[in-house]
Amino acid sequence: MYLSIDTFSDNFGIALLDQEKVYGYREYLKPKPFSEILLPEIDSLFKTLNIDRKSLKGVMVNVGLGSNTGLRVGVITAKTLAYSLNIPIYSFQTLDVMIYKYRYFDGNVVAAINIGKGKVAFKIKDQTNYSIEPLEEFKNFLENKKDWLIVTKNLDIIGSIKLKTSLALDGGYYCLENKRQENLYLLEPIYHD
Repeated sequence: MYLSIDTFSDNFGIALLDQEKVYGYREYLKPKPFSEILLPEIDSLFKTLNIDRKSLKGVMVNVGLGSNTGLRVGVITAKTLAYSLNIPIYSFQTLDVMIYKYRYFDGNVVAAINIGKGKVAFKIKDQTNYSIEPLEEFKNFLENKKDWLIVTKNLDIIGSIKLKTSLALDGGYYCLENKRQENLYLLEPIYHD
């Protein structure tokens, strides 16, 4: 079983899962700073499900893009758990998993998040890297993409699917499917410019 942590946005989420089953899932619209609730919520989930932490095979964590503070808290917590339990750590990226949620859509998918200062980070399905553009330029880019599926977080784009949940579950399955194991000592959050 694996623990998946997502703290990239105001939707905090944790999940216990493996390839066949979701053992537990918790999600909150940020009631307090993540630094105050993440470890107590993880501990509570284990206690509620009567699961020993030593049964974990790995920890998965969202490394970004997203809230700088939230990402730091999530990554540090995941690294601490992986180190103390001597288990592998895996990572997933926000835009990749936003696209992954709609992996069965037979067409183009673009995922976009508001990164502040009037800018948008976005990624198109099957592209390797993400791009950063001013919001107005991104909206212009979308004008002739009427048949595309547009998934957004904290953006007001007409016709888009607005992400209102954490990415803990989908991120966990993304890691399992893509074998996204990382070096515990080198893993860092991804911060945008």
